[in-house]
Amino acid sequence: MSKLEISPEMLDAVRELSALLESEDAFERTLQTIVDLSVATLPGCDSAGITLRVDGEDLTAAASDQFTLEIDQIQYEFNEGPCLTALETGERQEIEEISKETRWPDYCRRAAREGIRGGASFPLRLNGSVGALNLYAKTERAFDRASVAVAEVFAGQAAIALKNAEIYAAARRLGGQLNEALKSRDTIGQAKGILMEREGITDEEAFEMLKKISQTTNVKLRDVAQGVIEERRREQG
Repeated sequence: MSKLEISPEMLDAVRELSALLESEDAFERTLQTIVDLSVATLPGCDSAGITLRVDGEDLTAAASDQFTLEIDQIQYEFNEGPCLTALETGERQEIEEISKETRWPDYCRRAAREGIRGGASFPLRLNGSVGALNLYAKTERAFDRASVAVAEVFAGQAAIALKNAEIYAAARRLGGQLNEALKSRDTIGQAKGILMEREGITDEEAFEMLKKISQTTNVKLRDVAQGVIEERRREQG
């Protein structure tokens, strides 16, 4: 088996992406950088895009040019093409000669009319496939082994960026929930203190009083506590 030769430009592109993943705004920048580097460094690649499936809808999250958006849209309209098949199967899809391709007849007919002669789509795997990196070529048999190998790395980097974005979003949601919980605890604590002083009751009895009011009025416990605090402020006027 012959040795796989990857150009210095391709290696530099991989290093650039690896460094980019460590930045705070990695998600959008990474996806756009991937499609730009695909066109700049992968032999045979004339245009590139990244498709994501969000709430059941396919959309182009990053594109090297307007032409990519138009070719992607053909796949979305016909609900067929290498991009959607890669996304659904989790396996790389290639078109070496579009004039001989039979798997996606409607897409191939329209794409060929626009000047596409070949292409390849690489799934972005994240607990299943959530998208695809799409490479478009205006020549037949455009992608060699090196291009495919580096494109696989690019797709992997895109999946990492998606995973990091998912983790970040989850952390933000959790942080918001914890913040709200802490605010509620502080509000309830202040209200209990006011009731203990005013009614001459224990901490537990003050909490039970707040709970009873909450249940009787069908008002959240924190809102009941906030009402007690505001009442005290008005009294101190």
